[in-house]
Amino acid sequence: MLFVAVGLFALWAQAGSAQAPGATTLSLYEPATGGTFKILDNAPRSPVTNPGSKKYRFSVGDQVIFSNPMLDHKGGTRLATLYVEGTVVKGKTFNSVSVLSKAVIVFTNGDQIAAQGIFDFSGAQVRIAIVGGTGAYASARGFVISQNNADDSSQDTLTILP
Repeated sequence: MLFVAVGLFALWAQAGSAQAPGATTLSLYEPATGGTFKILDNAPRSPVTNPGSKKYRFSVGDQVIFSNPMLDHKGGTRLATLYVEGTVVKGKTFNSVSVLSKAVIVFTNGDQIAAQGIFDFSGAQVRIAIVGGTGAYASARGFVISQNNADDSSQDTLTILP
């Protein structure tokens, strides 16, 4: 009986030490132009209508909606389109606002990756969670790190966990 228990333990230990497949990393470039950007100024309204004005003020419940092409690299081939819908949850200016967002990356073949999280416009980097997907990305989980560039473009790194 002792030999059976030792044998079963040895088999269990070997199975537990097998390495899981590694994460998949995708790198996508968002150019500064070619997308759409819309702010829905819900009540209470900003005292000015131009979001570029220093007097523009956000309020909780305002919405930010945008889309952007995603390329394999700067000046490269379009691989996907990013669609984002966000709701302001805190802050009043572009430098202080926090946005609760839902994002979907739709690849040219129709596969999708869904992500959500909080982002702001003041940081050099945005981090949000991958919460699902379709096609090759069905049941995806992981995270996105979007590094903002000085020219308003960004480099996005998606880490899809096994």
